[in-house]
Amino acid sequence: MKKPIDIHLTKEGLFSFEKEYQAILDRRPEVLARLVAAREQGDLSENAGYHAAKDELSAMDRRLGELKLIFRFAEVIEPNQDGIVGLGSCVTVENESVVSKFTIVGALEADPAKNKLSDVSPIGSSLIGKKIGQTVEIDVPQGKVRYRIISIK
Repeated sequence: MKKPIDIHLTKEGLFSFEKEYQAILDRRPEVLARLVAAREQGDLSENAGYHAAKDELSAMDRRLGELKLIFRFAEVIEPNQDGIVGLGSCVTVENESVVSKFTIVGALEADPAKNKLSDVSPIGSSLIGKKIGQTVEIDVPQGKVRYRIISIK
């Protein structure tokens, strides 16, 4: 049977999602206790504490469901050790004497502010399959950019 969704993660990404899952599970009883305490105060229509706890519990349960789906369908990808950029690779590139480092990750792990680029992003997908010394030209929203691959880890 074909999986309904393809989720690619690095080991670090899976570990991060596992930590988030456990943190939510640890916090859930406290939110549930607040909900019960607020419900016991009587009139729920004007009980802000009840509605806040109910909304928070709902958001927590929704995220737990999302994380369970991630765990169910995720495929942990090991970085290539053969000098070719792939998922999990840390790539050092040079653009007009400016050196940058990117880690290629699955879409759910992407965080451009931390230089974690999705394998389906313009830069990430252009780097995948390339070797040290190769140059890639990428169309980005600001125009075209050229990167020369300096190292792959």
